[in-house]
Amino acid sequence: MNGMEIPGLGYPEVLIKLKEEEKQKKSYKLVLDFRDGALSIIETNRLCEEVHREFRDLSEAEVDYLGTEINDHAYDENLDIHCEKCNKFYRPFCRLHPLFKIPDREPRKEELSTKVYSQLTLPILFRIEESKIPNAGLGVIASVFIPIGMVFGPYKGIKVYKKDEFKKDGYAWLIKNGDKKFYIDGSDPKRSNWLRYINSPRHEDEQNMIAFQTNSRIYYRVIKPIRIDQELLVWYGSSYGGEFVESEDGGKSKKPVKNPFIW
Repeated sequence: MNGMEIPGLGYPEVLIKLKEEEKQKKSYKLVLDFRDGALSIIETNRLCEEVHREFRDLSEAEVDYLGTEINDHAYDENLDIHCEKCNKFYRPFCRLHPLFKIPDREPRKEELSTKVYSQLTLPILFRIEESKIPNAGLGVIASVFIPIGMVFGPYKGIKVYKKDEFKKDGYAWLIKNGDKKFYIDGSDPKRSNWLRYINSPRHEDEQNMIAFQTNSRIYYRVIKPIRIDQELLVWYGSSYGGEFVESEDGGKSKKPVKNPFIW
């Protein structure tokens, strides 16, 4: 064996070439950009501790996979997500406005005797208390800053196929996938999760989240920075066909039309 050869690895020249290839590969990070309060994808060499907070590393292959624009006629509900800012569908989501999903908390068995299941699924980022909206009951309040792009869900509940099989009390979402449709009824706090406590806004300025459907499930996405002690308030995204309309008095305050996907 040649004295320059390294057993199992080959020649040093090969190692040098591999190292050079590694240097040429770009690396990225998913970060919170404090300047606009939103998640962003940046090259690692652009990271600045003064304006960025790291969430996770991303490979060049992962970033290249993101942000494939999908025409409306080619949209696949199981693969694509609508970007409200770009007003386009992307697979799997928009590269300019990335998403990051926060999982539900997993309750321990011994906790079930102290609190109802849905409240125990609440991530540590939030707390459940009296809503800031009059007569709205309980609401979800942020305990830390929540940036644009955070995603929560899916919304959990009992799967129902007929509209008359559940209470129309604002806890059921309609899921549509082609010709198929069913409802997710979250009215039972023992069989739902913490998303059932998020209220709807009284007007457009209050809204800081949208609901969207993907893979036959409902998720909530942050569309405005949510400050500490601010309440989470959700409405449906434009991909649902919903819209906000001017109030009757013509003032700045707007109110949403009835959401055709929630009861």
